[in-house]
Amino acid sequence: MRTTSQPLVSLILLNWNQPHFTLACLESLNKLTYSNYNVVIVDNGSGDNSLAQLEAVLGGLRFEVTLIANSKNEGFAEGNNIGIRHALRNGAAYVLLLNNDTEVAPDFLEPLVQMAESDPQIGITGPKIYYFDDPDRIWSAGGLITKDGWTHQLGVNEPNIPAFNSLRQVDYVTGCAMLVKRQAIEKAGMLDPRFFAYYEETDWCVRVKRAGFSIWYVPQSVLWHKISLKARDLSPRYVYYMTRNRLLFLRNLGKHPLVVWWSLLTVDLRTVVAWSIWKRHKAARPLRKWRLIGVRDFLLGNFGAAPR
Repeated sequence: MRTTSQPLVSLILLNWNQPHFTLACLESLNKLTYSNYNVVIVDNGSGDNSLAQLEAVLGGLRFEVTLIANSKNEGFAEGNNIGIRHALRNGAAYVLLLNNDTEVAPDFLEPLVQMAESDPQIGITGPKIYYFDDPDRIWSAGGLITKDGWTHQLGVNEPNIPAFNSLRQVDYVTGCAMLVKRQAIEKAGMLDPRFFAYYEETDWCVRVKRAGFSIWYVPQSVLWHKISLKARDLSPRYVYYMTRNRLLFLRNLGKHPLVVWWSLLTVDLRTVVAWSIWKRHKAARPLRKWRLIGVRDFLLGNFGAAPR
């Protein structure tokens, strides 16, 4: 039986052709010690049998689950917004965005909620995130944004040393796992669907801070992320989104247009030139056009899903 002494948390899981990840994540959520939570699964237009696999297990879980089926892939931003709207309509005090390729500790939720409840001006809290395949190596411990708009995820590939065991205020936490207070959403709005994927949660954190809330890294809360220990392989869509969305993020920060143009010239065009002339970048040459398409679409205001 649920107690009403704990605020209601709705966890939002996106699924897109990855039922095996989502099912394992649900199994870990079934062991949570927090008593007042539910889960909203948003299937982002999967083309496999995800819906059938998910529906088959829902009755065996000890928490309430809502399964929303999108007709197409709405991206990370709008896919989560669909889940967030449902959660807020149904009385959630907090929403927690959670990647489906994660598994959480049983006491994962309590520290995040307790920290958020300790101060009405705390808008977002985020956990310590480890690699699943190296469970004592950190993947994320919050993030910082420099004055010139560069983002730096803290703790990447570091061992679990004392430096990452203290509560601290940060500029952002990764959308892999972030607890967001209802009042912060009501004041700052939801994720910007123009991003589609990448940078959307960082932009959201900036808007939440501008709305008067703080963001905290809470290391007592932990989970494990099934992301490769190796560097992310470059793909056309990844290059496209990271190029276009970085420029949109800079503009949303309020940077002078000359700063955005300077970043475009010194980062994007310089990278294209380097990929063209240096032999060590030969493998990246097919991706040059996607960097340029990302620049083009930013300048033309073409946002949302990447072109096919």
